[in-house]
Amino acid sequence: MNTVIKGKNISDAWKKAIEHLIRNGKDDYNLIVEIENPTSDDKMVRDKFNQILFSMDDQRIETVANTIFPFEMKNKSKNRFDFYNRFQKVYPILRKVTENNKGTYFGRLVEWNYGKGTTFNQVEHTIFKLDRERNNGRGIRVMYEMSIYDPCLDKNNQMGFPCMSFISVKIREDFIDLTAIYRNQYFVQKAYGNYLGLGRLLDFIANESGYKTGKLTCIATHAALGNIKPKANYEKMLQICRNEEQVEFNLDINE
Repeated sequence: MNTVIKGKNISDAWKKAIEHLIRNGKDDYNLIVEIENPTSDDKMVRDKFNQILFSMDDQRIETVANTIFPFEMKNKSKNRFDFYNRFQKVYPILRKVTENNKGTYFGRLVEWNYGKGTTFNQVEHTIFKLDRERNNGRGIRVMYEMSIYDPCLDKNNQMGFPCMSFISVKIREDFIDLTAIYRNQYFVQKAYGNYLGLGRLLDFIANESGYKTGKLTCIATHAALGNIKPKANYEKMLQICRNEEQVEFNLDINE
């Protein structure tokens, strides 16, 4: 049976998902998390949880988010084409890092087929199709898909990249919504950053194609709490999930 968790923003959804996994024995199948406003989160929650991640030598939330959407690079770019060019210049360097030998999420989105010939920018093609639909008004709402999983590269994978497999974008009146499918998702180490990066990606696509930013849905076909040690950090995480007041802020702020 599927579980659906609904949150008003990133922090709210993540906290509810963490509590669900703890109650459910620390993992679940087909966990669906819907985020009403994926362009806002609670700065206090993010900062406090980053302190826990730092103490465990795990990646900060923003680092995880940047693998999906390099937010600072986008903010420093003149337009989206300058953004793509900047990323394409640094992508060969990123690929030299051992854990990136099969690419990054954003790399697969904008440089699909990297190293095997002509690359294909799935994000730009999606923006093109959305903009065309907005201008033509043919009523086609469901043809905006982007792949992460590459059967040639990933057919023998057991664990590791890519945990996210697929992204689907849908038109809903004046909005676009984004759904991401994960074969496996760790909620302590990755989920908050995943939501942050996907929300920024959705906002970018919506703005560039002339739509409003809609909802974000993440489907974890297997959801796992992940490792959190020592016990003191576990207790701090529970305190963040249960006791902090929320202070929303806009992710468009360049911080």
